[in-house]
Amino acid sequence: MKTAGHQRFEALDSLRGVCAILVVMFHMPVASHWRDWGLVQHAYLFVDYFFVLSGFVIAHAYANRLKSGRDAGRFMVRRFGRIWPLHLLMLGAFVLLELARLIFHFDGAVPFTRDRSVEAIFSNLLLVQAWRVHPYLTWNGPAWTLSAEWACYLIFAGLVLIAPRRFRWIGLVLAVVGGALVLAYARRWMNTTFDLAVPRAVYGFFLGCLLQGLWTRVPRLKGAAATGLEVAAVVAACLFVGWATGPITVAVTLVFVGLVWVFAGEEGALSRLLDRPALVTLGRWSFAIYMVHMFILTVMLIIGRKLDWLPNGRRIDFGSVWLNDLFAVAMFGLIVAVAVVAHRLVEQPAQRMIDRWTKTRSA
Repeated sequence: MKTAGHQRFEALDSLRGVCAILVVMFHMPVASHWRDWGLVQHAYLFVDYFFVLSGFVIAHAYANRLKSGRDAGRFMVRRFGRIWPLHLLMLGAFVLLELARLIFHFDGAVPFTRDRSVEAIFSNLLLVQAWRVHPYLTWNGPAWTLSAEWACYLIFAGLVLIAPRRFRWIGLVLAVVGGALVLAYARRWMNTTFDLAVPRAVYGFFLGCLLQGLWTRVPRLKGAAATGLEVAAVVAACLFVGWATGPITVAVTLVFVGLVWVFAGEEGALSRLLDRPALVTLGRWSFAIYMVHMFILTVMLIIGRKLDWLPNGRRIDFGSVWLNDLFAVAMFGLIVAVAVVAHRLVEQPAQRMIDRWTKTRSA
């Protein structure tokens, strides 16, 4: 078992890549074979894996490193540098698309209104767009998770500075409150985004922080027993996501806490499979895949409406489900290709620059 302070949890990272692909499948407006699978129809729930994993990894990396306000400031700069550059890139892409709509009038949508308003550009730039400042998702819709994560980072840094020994237990209280708010007030329970995004994220993030403080203290299975536990955890997660609707969806965060706990130790055969270079690479591309996919799907829908590919007005359908499958796979390929370019030309260089800057400031 690895316990180094800067450990990368490769199996968990690979699972994040798989979850990102499932979220793309959820958003893919193509009448494919898998479109009506329960696992795909409810794949919005895999976003909560991101929140639990983020809390777990952030606590592992930073819980013992934030000793002063300066440390906290450096932490916030590093997190900002991790999520903002790609967010800015895709926000810029959507704004350019809206300018094209204004100039060329390629569809009937009124430019720069509602979810594409000018004021929403500024809330997105500040990463507060999901703090109940808009009554709908804005611009690059999936970026609501970044806004909610940003709130979690602020709360985390404050708690670690104020109560370094008790922050996980205070976080547990916040997690319970967050889950209760979603259960009581979210109109669609865990399918809540712009309205109760922050409580939803706090619920998962701080359970992840608590898990990180406990996971090394619990005896772990090894060998065949560990493999059996990993298989059971994956099957349970998939069955729950595929089945859950209504209030019970709030329990998905607990399912993902169990999944992260099982795979953090990387003791079983499934972990070794997830440690394969192709899946690890998918995990490292996952943030870029998540961030770019909605823009590509939006452009695809604009083109599809022009070419009458949407006979029912909602999904692209060529009259053959097999042809639809091929088209969806091609769109997946395009999304991954664009994501790789964004990862290499924007995400990685920005991360290296922020890392150098914060190291220089701390020297």
